[in-house]
Amino acid sequence: MKLFAKCTFFSLLFLLVSVESFADAGVSRELALFRKAAYSDVRYHLFFSIPRERSKAVTGIADITVTLKEQQSVIVDFRGQKEQILSLVFDGKETPYEFKEEHITIAKVEAGVHRLSISFRASDQSLNRRDDFLYTLLVPDRARTLFPCFDQPDIKAHFTLELEIPTAWKAVGNGPLEKSEAAQTEGRTHLKFHTTEPLSTYLFAFVVGDFKCESFSRDGRSVSIYHRENDSHKASQCSDIAGQVFDDLKWMEDYTGIDYPFAKYDLIIIPGFQYGGMEHTGATLYSDRRIFLNEHPTLAEQLGRTTLIAHETAHLWFGDDVTMKWFDDVWTKEVFANWFASQMAEPQFPQVNHQLNFVLDYFPSAYAEDRTDGTNPIRQPLDNLNNAGLIYGNIVYDKSPIVMDMLANLMGKEAFKHGLQDYLRAFAYSNADWDDFIRVLNKYAPTDLRTFSQVWVNEKGMPEITAELRDGRLVVRQHDSFGRGLVWPQTIFYRLESLGHSSQTVKVTFDGKNSVVSVVPDFPIEKSTVIVPNSGGKGYGFFRVDSLQSEQLFSILANEGNELLRASLLITLHENLLHHNISPKRFMVEMSDCLSHETNSLIFGTILGYMCNCQRLFPTDATSVCDMLLKIASSDISPQLRLQAFRSCVSMSSSAATAERLWIVWHEQKPPKDCTLSENDYIGLSYRLAILLPGRAENIVQTQLARITNPDRRREYLFISPAVSPQQSVRDSVFTSLLKPENRRVEPWASSALAFLNDRMRQSEAIKYIRPALDELLEVQRTGDIFFPTSWLRSLLYAHTSSAARKEVEYFLIENPNYPSLLKGKLLQQAGHLLQSQ
Repeated sequence: MKLFAKCTFFSLLFLLVSVESFADAGVSRELALFRKAAYSDVRYHLFFSIPRERSKAVTGIADITVTLKEQQSVIVDFRGQKEQILSLVFDGKETPYEFKEEHITIAKVEAGVHRLSISFRASDQSLNRRDDFLYTLLVPDRARTLFPCFDQPDIKAHFTLELEIPTAWKAVGNGPLEKSEAAQTEGRTHLKFHTTEPLSTYLFAFVVGDFKCESFSRDGRSVSIYHRENDSHKASQCSDIAGQVFDDLKWMEDYTGIDYPFAKYDLIIIPGFQYGGMEHTGATLYSDRRIFLNEHPTLAEQLGRTTLIAHETAHLWFGDDVTMKWFDDVWTKEVFANWFASQMAEPQFPQVNHQLNFVLDYFPSAYAEDRTDGTNPIRQPLDNLNNAGLIYGNIVYDKSPIVMDMLANLMGKEAFKHGLQDYLRAFAYSNADWDDFIRVLNKYAPTDLRTFSQVWVNEKGMPEITAELRDGRLVVRQHDSFGRGLVWPQTIFYRLESLGHSSQTVKVTFDGKNSVVSVVPDFPIEKSTVIVPNSGGKGYGFFRVDSLQSEQLFSILANEGNELLRASLLITLHENLLHHNISPKRFMVEMSDCLSHETNSLIFGTILGYMCNCQRLFPTDATSVCDMLLKIASSDISPQLRLQAFRSCVSMSSSAATAERLWIVWHEQKPPKDCTLSENDYIGLSYRLAILLPGRAENIVQTQLARITNPDRRREYLFISPAVSPQQSVRDSVFTSLLKPENRRVEPWASSALAFLNDRMRQSEAIKYIRPALDELLEVQRTGDIFFPTSWLRSLLYAHTSSAARKEVEYFLIENPNYPSLLKGKLLQQAGHLLQSQ
């Protein structure tokens, strides 16, 4: 009884303290914990009336059923104005309520089952409305902008959806269509969808509009694909896309031992979609640019589509079925999706070196953020869901699969698989966090995983790793640049090259305790012995080398036959370039030499990317490099490599001589020998030429526009092309328009326009855009989707390398000392090349 009384007292104290924070806008952690403890058995019956005219509001009715365990307030989230709440009925009668800071509150409600019916006018923010279609996108905390709800991931609910839409349009929801009938209003149709399995609010979705639909079946399973593509080559890919979905569903069922947990899998391909894909149960959204491939796709593009579909399919188990409790653990769904995507791609591309692809996919992009002052832990603290979008980034998407791969190797494949299966069974249709996962895995692990997890998941940054030969030993050291004394547990392989002996591989294992590891090689060390760091490619950190070592590694790179080691060397040398340990001129010479004899498409693309990055950060006259790339594009090597070289030439072009050669290709639509260009290539080339050849810019834009037949792509071109205008006044007006949220609704278009305004050829004229764009960042985060703040900053700052640009960022940081930490981290990441240039 004493224990019970003490627990009750502290529970009441918790509620009294936390209630004060409920008035905060958004969904605070305290409010979420309170509701999870107090509410249960939530169900939504939602109705939306979708008008044909974009200017008219979407209206709806939310019928919410909830069970209260004891007398409590009912606090419902709704982000809008009070006048958008048209009526509220509680348990069958009009009831007083308070609406404040995005919350509808009904006080002193008795324990039991209650029904709340709210008529409302929806906000447009998450409806993504175009003239003839719309789609909802509610991740991570946007559901409350669309309808009143308990907008947190750990209150899962069954959703029943009804829609009234124009008869000529189609609609897709999470559940299968149950009934379609004529509405009372002429020219409109009423649809009802089957009730869903338990879902978090961010996974609720529907799409309405003018779409084509194609359906495919295999082994008793059906998939429907909705799209707007009028290019017959692209539309014909739907059967291949469906085939991969079938393959991935079967792969996941076989691996997990759990049947597909939902009623259907339909997908909708969206023009100008903000993400690559979004895993809405039964209504997965994909970007048309990522899912429809050009006529002659590169290997990287083919792998990109394959891993994208695999990623979204894996989410149906990891994310949709088992969901994180809170968005500080959003990475737990992304890490599974990316790690499984790399596994599912293997049988579909047996000719590809998948270890190589894994390294090139994840390591460079993880380093891009982890090397900056804005680096963050994989698992980040989150006080309120209105900041949840800022949790996403390369650390979540790219570093976490590396850590997961380490974990799988540490445990062994079978033990890891059994742990995953137990985890899915234990938390089916429910919620779990990373600690729950580690507890399940620990049953199968050879060692306690909590130490591993603490350093890799809960701490920011990466080790600096150096190696030397001393007294007949290989001595490897880790250094924590943040001064915490951390040691990252991992196994790293080194290759020792000696003139007197064949090379040998040395295994170096850090246990998480000792920062120095000393290993005796199998053969004696000579003065000429060369240390090749991270020869296995899977060690994670900054492998620092000095000038002598870099020259030795360049020499090995030029003659190395092992693809994985070549890739690892490239990454190491590029990181040392960025840390100013290698001169840009020397780096470009060596990369040009590597390019001349590289035949692997993935490594070839990496070399090109590193050359473009070196040219961006350390600008020089690129004419000779572009001449070399055009020569490669016209050579007798494989068509894929020629296409990659041509695209990189376009990206790096800056001189009048190169522009004239590219103009002939664009004007006559005659690319170099057997180097097939797509419509997207010609569109991109037209933007570049409009900047390089200002006297012909208007003619280039008008000619390119006339070549585009797809109406969605024409709208995109009309939106973006003013940003490449030679007239400063036009570019200024484009920038001013982007400061208004209503002009940023199609985020990929807005990001592209901002990037062209800040093109490297116009750095001095674009300096004036930096400060107002930074001042707008809070509003960009408030009104945009999860990746848009990062995209906005990247488009703004990526091409700038001047001290004037650096000062604009520094002044902003000085004048905003209390800037929100998560958003400041995004700025530090995207401005890393500027701030570290000192």
